[in-house]
Amino acid sequence: MTYLYSTKASIFSLLLVFALIGCEETTKAPTEIIVSGTLMEDTHWKSKTMYIIDQLVTVPSGVTLTIDAGTIIKANPGEATTTSMLVIAKGGKINAQGTAENPIIFTSINDDIDLKNGKESSLSSSDVGLWGGVIILGDAPVSLQNGDDETFYTGLDPNAKASYYGGDNSEDNSGILEYVSIRHGGIFIGTGSESNGLTLCGVGNKTKINQIEIYANQDDGIEIFGGTVNISNLLVHACQDDGMDFDEGYTGTVDHFIVELGPDSGSGIEISGGKGVSAGAFSLMNGLVDTKNAPNKTPLTVDENAVGRILNVNVDNGDVNEPLQSGSIQINVETNGAGQVDKLGFSWTKIKS
Repeated sequence: MTYLYSTKASIFSLLLVFALIGCEETTKAPTEIIVSGTLMEDTHWKSKTMYIIDQLVTVPSGVTLTIDAGTIIKANPGEATTTSMLVIAKGGKINAQGTAENPIIFTSINDDIDLKNGKESSLSSSDVGLWGGVIILGDAPVSLQNGDDETFYTGLDPNAKASYYGGDNSEDNSGILEYVSIRHGGIFIGTGSESNGLTLCGVGNKTKINQIEIYANQDDGIEIFGGTVNISNLLVHACQDDGMDFDEGYTGTVDHFIVELGPDSGSGIEISGGKGVSAGAFSLMNGLVDTKNAPNKTPLTVDENAVGRILNVNVDNGDVNEPLQSGSIQINVETNGAGQVDKLGFSWTKIKS
């Protein structure tokens, strides 16, 4: 009897162990999750899982998307209405806080990067337009025609509330982007619109954007439509239109930046003023525009409505390294003898300047 009882107990123990193992397996995070459509509640993307953006993914008003340091997000191909891109709508938030050791990377599904197993990406700066990009829509002021204070982003559905940006809240908060790399985007998304690597529309100054890399985008690296958001530590490399583009009366500050042009790049920085009542003036501080590899070597283009200040921004064309000149009486160019931008601050990026 004792033997039989012992055998039954052993069998029960084995079954219990198998059951626990099975339970443990079912609770492990999947290695890959495809995401599409509108996030209906606060969502957390974790570094042990790869997330694949399939067509439009929207973070709507009242919802926060949190992304852990070290997370890799890839995007499927597609263009126009099937473009894969991430849109943070007005009232929505993104909390993407990477680190220098574990940045958050947005890239294409064609990218074979696998940092957990020590594999760097085999894609190069010629691989552009493989997906859309990241768009943040906020509630801060924008300078629009006809006195409007709100408009939709071209390429998004004009009938959808989540496509609109602009308002009267200069201190609007769309969240945090820190140690984030956005790579190989810029596909055509609609009539007259290609996506930028990072697009900021009416984003307020309570939003934190720091340590950002935009690598090999088919259109602009970063385009800012109005708003008051401040950006620090920005690296833009080999984008095929402008490195940075300001529109609709942007009034924030970009501080400590490098724009490196490639053989197919347009200008380093393009600045357009407001389309209606001026919203104020921008500031560009402590930067470098590297035009050595660009055939046209155009560091800056401005329109007659642009108003702002440029402080300690240099141009390196391969022959000389000298202060950037604006050619506009409405843009005040200054230098106070401060040192050059420290490229070591971008050692976490793909190009590891």
